[in-house]
Amino acid sequence: MDEVFKKIYETVLELKSIRRIPQLLFISSVVPEATGLVRDVILDFKKLNPDIKEIDFIIQSSGGSPDDAYRIIRNLRKNFENVNIIVPFWAKSAATLLSLGGSNIIMDEFGEFGPLDMQLEKDDSDLPGTKTQSALIDEHSLNRIERRAQELYDSMLINSLNNKNLKIGRSKISQQLLDYLTNFYKPLLSKIDPYEIGSNKRFLEISEKYAERILLFFNKIEENDMRTLIDYLVNECPDHGYVIDYDLIHLFLPNVIKSEEINLEYKNKLTELSILFFKNTLELNYIGFVEPEISTNPNSQIKSDNSVLLNRQEL
Repeated sequence: MDEVFKKIYETVLELKSIRRIPQLLFISSVVPEATGLVRDVILDFKKLNPDIKEIDFIIQSSGGSPDDAYRIIRNLRKNFENVNIIVPFWAKSAATLLSLGGSNIIMDEFGEFGPLDMQLEKDDSDLPGTKTQSALIDEHSLNRIERRAQELYDSMLINSLNNKNLKIGRSKISQQLLDYLTNFYKPLLSKIDPYEIGSNKRFLEISEKYAERILLFFNKIEENDMRTLIDYLVNECPDHGYVIDYDLIHLFLPNVIKSEEINLEYKNKLTELSILFFKNTLELNYIGFVEPEISTNPNSQIKSDNSVLLNRQEL
């Protein structure tokens, strides 16, 4: 194993000595291959440690499949009474979805979650080099046109009614403005496909429903807070890379913990791990429990092309 991974592994071993809890290290996209490996690793671990009821799941992931996010957290929670999700740096997109099911969520000060808006493949000659696009784009475009049309109508109507030189009745002014705005926005509206909006909404509902199921099954959260959180993660973030840190997520989830709440030694060590991930975000793949002897079991490691993270069914 290369020097970077050895340093990461050694740092996690130190975290384990502080926590005195088994550490399951997950550095991977959330994909079917990773789901299978998590299952294999847990089965092997449980055979040797049937009485272990609590683990720390250290996650470093840029996202992937919402289906596999649910499968992984379900597997973890069915095998252990307490699964602490540890977020040193990145748990974005589908990794955010997975993390919502943790018994506790422990975050470094630089730990990040991300939005759950579905990313769709786009074959568009007008967008060279662009492979994915948020499923919210068309709906947000339509909402923006609607708001802007209403704002223009109100503004133009008020100005017209206040113009004493304009000798036209209110209803006629209103009709003329509506005709004008209809013709003005018609070229923009013609580019929006209602079928596409409906189809995109179905994709968005995948992450919505998984988030709802995970929070209901595995997390203690008030109903109103759950609805607000899901709506925010799916619909309200301005960009798929938008940073959702402790300061925001703890407003919704009662089980989010700052690393310093464990102790100062743990905080400093988790920050070391965060920095290692920050400098090597797409270079490493590994899934396995961390033990004093570095594992060479191929079932605990995953190798995949990190450049291929998203498709029509992924976050």
